Amino acid sequence: MRDFNIINLAPISVAFTIVAVGVIYYFLNLEVTKRQRAEMVLRQQTERERLVNQIAQHIRESLELEEVLTTTVAEVREFLQADRVLIYRIWEDGTGSAITETVLPEYTKILGETFPEEVFPREYHQAYSLGKTRAIANVEQADVELCLADFVKKFGVQAKLVVPILQENREAEQQRDRQTPASVPYLWGLLIAHQCDRPRVWESWEVELMKQLATQVAIAIQQSELYKQLQKLNAELEHRVRKRTQELALANVSLRAEIAERQRTQAALQALITASPRAIFTLDLQGHVKIWNPAAERMFGWKEAEVIDRLNPIFLDDQSQEYHTLQQSIFQGTTYTRVELRRYKKDGSPIDIVFSAAPLHDTEDNIDGMVAVIADITHQKQQEEQVRLLQSVVVNTNDAVVITEAEPIDEPGPYIIYVNEAFTRITGYSLQEVLGKTPRILQGSKTSRAELDKVWTALSRWETITVQVINYRKDGSEFWNEFSIVPIADQTGCYTHWISVQRDITERKRLDEIRMALERERELSLLKTRFFSMASHEFRTPLSTALAAAQLLENCQDEWDNSAKRLRNLQRIQLSVKNMVQILDDILTINRAETGKLEFNPKLLDLEGFSGCFLEEMRLSTDEKHTLTFVSQGQAVPTWVDERLLRSILSNLLLNAIKYSPEGGNIDLSLEFKSDRVILQVQDRGIGIPLADQKQLFEPFHRGKNVKSIPGTGLGLAVVKKCVDLHQGHINITSEVGIGTTCAIALPLKGKDL
Repeated sequence: MRDFNIINLAPISVAFTIVAVGVIYYFLNLEVTKRQRAEMVLRQQTERERLVNQIAQHIRESLELEEVLTTTVAEVREFLQADRVLIYRIWEDGTGSAITETVLPEYTKILGETFPEEVFPREYHQAYSLGKTRAIANVEQADVELCLADFVKKFGVQAKLVVPILQENREAEQQRDRQTPASVPYLWGLLIAHQCDRPRVWESWEVELMKQLATQVAIAIQQSELYKQLQKLNAELEHRVRKRTQELALANVSLRAEIAERQRTQAALQALITASPRAIFTLDLQGHVKIWNPAAERMFGWKEAEVIDRLNPIFLDDQSQEYHTLQQSIFQGTTYTRVELRRYKKDGSPIDIVFSAAPLHDTEDNIDGMVAVIADITHQKQQEEQVRLLQSVVVNTNDAVVITEAEPIDEPGPYIIYVNEAFTRITGYSLQEVLGKTPRILQGSKTSRAELDKVWTALSRWETITVQVINYRKDGSEFWNEFSIVPIADQTGCYTHWISVQRDITERKRLDEIRMALERERELSLLKTRFFSMASHEFRTPLSTALAAAQLLENCQDEWDNSAKRLRNLQRIQLSVKNMVQILDDILTINRAETGKLEFNPKLLDLEGFSGCFLEEMRLSTDEKHTLTFVSQGQAVPTWVDERLLRSILSNLLLNAIKYSPEGGNIDLSLEFKSDRVILQVQDRGIGIPLADQKQLFEPFHRGKNVKSIPGTGLGLAVVKKCVDLHQGHINITSEVGIGTTCAIALPLKGKDL
């Protein structure tokens, strides 16, 4: 029985043993797999480090940039097993080229091709300058710009990895791109890996490797640039030494020539330091000044003799830990390319500077001091502050400010690129609603085309102009807009923008209209006063004369029986009535002209014959105390005139000439016929019109200050002007006090509307 149990348990023990062995094998295999994976990760990391170190070593050993870049892309492609690796160089004009490339034979080469700026626009530079990388696993599925996806497909690219190659943003690069802040590195180019046969998910270590290699490439680029500069300097130096040595070889003084060349080199360096527009000084390890160039004297005010072998006066009063740390850092080997500081000159005035410094080494390569280069940026800072203040004014002013691009004055530009909040308050349009549109958005049916034409003319000449027009708000309501437009030029003198300052003057216009209405009311009131004064004075005299003559005829029988006396009194009555009728006719003429009811009935008239007859009538109806003459020049032709209005013109001009001329004076009436017009002229040698009164010649009831007691209404020239205007003619009066007055009237031989 016991043996039987032993026999039955044997297979069970074997089974347990097999299971145990399997479990142990599983865990052992799992551990081996983990170790293998760890070893593989470690091996990959080691290989990456080896690759980076190998390339870094190659950079240290080789100064040939092309060789370094070629080796780098070849080893990167081999290590990443990519189909193509290239270095893309970004040029100053925004274009780019593949300057180094390694690619499998079955794929298109990009090397040497130059691509336009649109391939890698400037707006992407900022992000890459800050260290952005881009890993695209599938150009068809990733969030890739359509134009970029189409572009890379031309070269069979399905996945790509891009990292930036950055350089310090030195002054030369800043001049190339003024919009790049000084603290942002300069984007020299891109290190790019392509996978063409399939999509590919890029591992984080691959991205990190590319970034490390891009850093090494940047070092190689900077090293190469410095090496080229050094080669150039060395070549120049060697050329001078060789030439000098050859010259001195004849005299067997080669050693003396080498010393002389060194002295010349030192002198050249000293000359460069002396001539430099930037302040340059050197310090020893104790902080004492050893070199202090003229630019430093001009910039800070201390003379060289005042600072040599003394502590640096620029930072003498700066006991802060920050400067102490900066100085010690330089003495320990750190180079600073751009540190902005505010210091003080010898006279205590502040100065903003950019401080660049590097350690100096002795012959045994030990640091024994530092050299510093300083640029004065006070003016630049002031300009920045002015820009800030100007921006504040533009944003907060109550006047609307509109900035447009300075494009040719034609459809569809110029385009609005900025409006301030005041523009929104005045017009109702927000910045987003007007961006990319033109100022015509404010124009409408009542906007003066004549004023706009003035604007276009001024802008085409790059001139400043101010106009007032009716514009329209977003809701369609009208407002009076007074705006001034100024062209803005850049530093080269090229006009780039227009700035328009606009102001809502609707309320001012309304007040102006009220003021003008009040002014018209005042003038009307004054005119009425002058009219009643004139009427009471001018009507009283002829009425008194007529009344006195009538009373004499009525009450004095002798006056009635004597035919001469009776005729004289009757003539007095007739003349007085004629004078009053003339005054009433003049008033009615002006009133009809003002109300548009003055009739104008032109017909062909023998102007020469009419004028001669009219002068005879005037000679008979007036006394013989003046000499009236008539002259006609040119070929007389019938003229289209209104005879009634012409009679009014001649009578007023001749009566004025007679009235204001001394007894025995000459009065000339002349006609001059030209090809298209006739000149009618009345000239006297009377008292003349003062210059101050000549501005108001044609105002009703206005008379010169020198008329004294000479009777008159001040209506004559006003009537003449109305009649001449109906004939579409022109009147010109020249006068000099004590010399006389000449009134010349030009009438068309045939009116424009006849």
